[in-house]
Amino acid sequence: MKRKFSDLHCHNHMRAHFHMQEKQKKFERKGEFSPWTVIASNSKKQELGKMGASYSQIDLVKCWNANLRLTFNSLYPLERQFVVGMDPSIKEDKWYHFVARGILGHSGLKRDLLQTAYMRIPDKVIDFFQSEDYDYWEALNKEKDFVLLDSGKRLEQNEIHVPMAIFGDEKAAAKRAKKDPSSYVAENACYRVPKNRPELLQSLADDTEITMVITVEGAHAMGTDRCKSVDDISDRVKFIKEMWEVPVFFITFSHHFDNHLCGHAHSIPGMGKILMKQRKHMNGGFRRNGRRIIREVLGLDSKLEKDPKLGYRILVDVKHMAAKSRVEYYELVKECLAKGDRIPVIASHCGYSGIESLAEHIRCEREEEDDYCDKKSGKFNAWNINMCDEDIEMIVKTRGMFGISFDQRILGITKKDLKDPDSKRNGIQLIWENIEGIALSAYDNPRLSEVEKREVWKCLTIGTDFEGLIDPVNAYPTALSYGQFAEDLANEIESARSNPAAKHLAHLKSREDVEKLVDDFCYNNAEAFVIENYPV
Repeated sequence: MKRKFSDLHCHNHMRAHFHMQEKQKKFERKGEFSPWTVIASNSKKQELGKMGASYSQIDLVKCWNANLRLTFNSLYPLERQFVVGMDPSIKEDKWYHFVARGILGHSGLKRDLLQTAYMRIPDKVIDFFQSEDYDYWEALNKEKDFVLLDSGKRLEQNEIHVPMAIFGDEKAAAKRAKKDPSSYVAENACYRVPKNRPELLQSLADDTEITMVITVEGAHAMGTDRCKSVDDISDRVKFIKEMWEVPVFFITFSHHFDNHLCGHAHSIPGMGKILMKQRKHMNGGFRRNGRRIIREVLGLDSKLEKDPKLGYRILVDVKHMAAKSRVEYYELVKECLAKGDRIPVIASHCGYSGIESLAEHIRCEREEEDDYCDKKSGKFNAWNINMCDEDIEMIVKTRGMFGISFDQRILGITKKDLKDPDSKRNGIQLIWENIEGIALSAYDNPRLSEVEKREVWKCLTIGTDFEGLIDPVNAYPTALSYGQFAEDLANEIESARSNPAAKHLAHLKSREDVEKLVDDFCYNNAEAFVIENYPV
């Protein structure tokens, strides 16, 4: 039977939505306004393993042909700091100020051109993101409507859009479909966003459709930058729970920039400072309003008791949440756990930091330069955007989920690795190092029981962050690489289990056991998790 796949964090509709949202009527006339429409890719960039801005990584056609049958599709109103950038007149850092002036100038024109080239977003869309008309809350609802457009509908065949096609869109589309059908053509395909648990179970049992679970990346999506009071934000949480046609399964509470609720982890390396300014409340803790909103997201009153009036529970994803904020969040989780209310901790698209505690992450925040790795092994990206031993302990104790990102930088690739022609890290070795590091973290943790230590294998899954403008691990640039990845992972584990000292692999007695572990990682763990925790 063909292996199935899941992805705990990705953006299946992102590329199509970015390209079509400001020209909806035009694309509707052509019959292309759909999440199924493939925006043609730059295949040379994909082959070179470059950032997934110029090619599609996980659109629905690739999902279909890769046998991805459970996707946690993240809605994400683009943060305006990505397209407005830092003001070159602000002398925050002399070196970056100098570079910014040279590259960006004082006018917005050069910034527009650079962002258009960098992010592969049409200039008209960037103009909209930069305008006063762009509102995160409105954008979130519009994005949700786009994603739901074809939910439950059986597609005969998708459309292909070729931006700036020289000899006509149809001819260029046909050429691509013939040359690379797995990337461009899906037939008799369907995705479904379940409205409730019974519909979820029905969809998961049907291999002729993709089960799409909706998540949100960033609490800024509720318009926290423009809300006049915390009550307005609270009302929007209530609106999502009561008025949206489908539930939100989890929210990645923080993202790259200040959301006025809690601290975000340092996430943008080196020269990204030229375009993006994320220092405000970076690496900070929760604000008072943030404590209230995260409680209400979880359906808890001020005494941390479940309150039916606050609606169903939206789970919280701690990726991008600063270490200081994670300390506070885990205090809430522990208090609820002591009362018998288990709140699963999710880290949807992360790597292992190799750091022991959140306190150490906080202490070392100022050391987070590019290529900053853990001192013990030198293999892991030690920025506090990644998960440490304390995070892993919380994920295991709450039966949460850890999604392994396919972003090479998050997983620990350094400039030295990229320059070394003999380095073999940028492939399955890199991903296995992180998976094994997480497992060893649990097995070496004296605060976890022997039963809990083994549970770590049920808490791990794929969480690529595809279509999130990442530089993927070279060997696996798109969802179509899932099959090869699974084979490579099985071979890596089979080799590793031959070591008698590998206590974390002692339960694997045969190749069949290894294949079962890979099946769990690629699909079964995520399916079991969503079945257990999806709103009724």
